[in-house]
Formats: sequence, C-alpha cells, structure tokens
Amino acid sequence: MDAIKLDTKGQDCPLPLITLKNALADAASGQEIEIEFTCPEATVNLPNYCQEAGVEILSFDKNDNKSWTIRVRK
Repeated sequence: MDAIKLDTKGQDCPLPLITLKNALADAASGQEIEIEFTCPEATVNLPNYCQEAGVEILSFDKNDNKSWTIRVRK
C-alpha cells in the first residue's frame, strides 16, 4: 500500500488540517500519509489533531525551504 503524499504549501490554516482529515478518512488502516505545508499554525494544529484522533506521527521535519513535512500512519 503506497503512502499518500499531499502538498498544501502556500495554503493557510485550516486548509492543511482539512486536507489531512480528508486523506485520513479515505486512507486504509495502517496507510501512511505525508503532508508538506508552509502554514506556521499547522505546526501546532496538525500534531494536536493527530494526538487527539489517535493518529500515529511517524516523523515531523522542518525543510530547508521554509516548509514542514509531517508523516503519519492511520
């Protein structure tokens, strides 16, 4: 099962969170989702949502180009 890759760079909150929620709804159990974003608020919102929803965070990295990437498993 391939990972779902999402690019929300340039989108303001809450769009990265909505995009992640929609992807989680469509993902199979155990499937990984990687989302890249530039919204600073999402650095807090996405991990908080994952924690509340019981979604496993596999990695959370700051990229050189002023964006972040979070990888989760449903």
